[in-house]
Amino acid sequence: MTESQTSSEDRIAEDATAWLVRMSSGDIAADDRRAFSAWLERSPAHREAYAQAEALWSELGQIPDPRTRHNQFAVRRHDSVRRRRDAGSTRRNAYRMTALAASLLLVAAVGLWTSGTFGRLGADHATGVGETKQIALADGSLVGLNTNTALALDFTSACRCVRLIRGEAFFTVVADAERPFQVAAQEGTARAIGTAFNVRNDGEAVIVSVAEGKVRVTGDSVGTVEDGSAVLTAGELGAYGPTGEVKTAAADVEALTAWRRGRLVFADRRLRDVVAELDRYRPGTIVFLESAIADERFTGVFDLSDSDGTLDAIETTLAVDVIRVTPWLTLLRARD
Repeated sequence: MTESQTSSEDRIAEDATAWLVRMSSGDIAADDRRAFSAWLERSPAHREAYAQAEALWSELGQIPDPRTRHNQFAVRRHDSVRRRRDAGSTRRNAYRMTALAASLLLVAAVGLWTSGTFGRLGADHATGVGETKQIALADGSLVGLNTNTALALDFTSACRCVRLIRGEAFFTVVADAERPFQVAAQEGTARAIGTAFNVRNDGEAVIVSVAEGKVRVTGDSVGTVEDGSAVLTAGELGAYGPTGEVKTAAADVEALTAWRRGRLVFADRRLRDVVAELDRYRPGTIVFLESAIADERFTGVFDLSDSDGTLDAIETTLAVDVIRVTPWLTLLRARD
């Protein structure tokens, strides 16, 4: 099989996945039904790919069988095709079906990850997906919580301690020499020295950026300045991960904390990074059907509450089609 033939088959499999999820969404317009029927009739390969995706969907067992009257032909076609499939074709299909399985299982899991309840156990304050809020602490300090954020408080006579369980928060700290203000995230801490700073914990890395004053960042629970911690000043950030090493850099803190003003700012960002950021503010997930478009560059300033508007801008400015399958699943593919 030539490279172009393989690419064509992969594209058809991707199209079949998109159609299957769209037609199973429960809210299908008449135009979509007609377009789907036309796509099925365009080629036997389309019907075969759809039948394979549909059969896989049913075999997953996690999702109700989406079959309705419009696709019974595809099911019967699948039965006959399976009997004629040779070993080489089976191997190729297995490769493509792995990708399909990942997409379909993703649909089944969306509800669990977007319910806003995961990770809230033990939190004193939390926000749901797309929600932001500001809270006043007992000492007069203020905390702004970004989307899908959870934090726990432990204020004692010796320490004003906060644990950022997940998400992102901006702290405006009232100075108190007797009680340091400390934010723990993963294995590290950020200790304020009368300041305003932002902490983001995305599960893989923690990023601390300073708007005012100074913050001492330690990447592990027993670290000191001498063994890899850093003191950050306004306009700087420090990042640490599992190794505990703190890496510092200059930062545009206004852009990084634009969420506090209801804005998302992208300056020549890779589309994969833009999508990852959008995913934080909307229920469900956005999936690339083709990895090649993920490195496209994108620039713009957008309303935090209008992620659909950002997707519209992506579709307008880049050669990318945005397929809104359900309110919880959006697919991105290269435009023909």
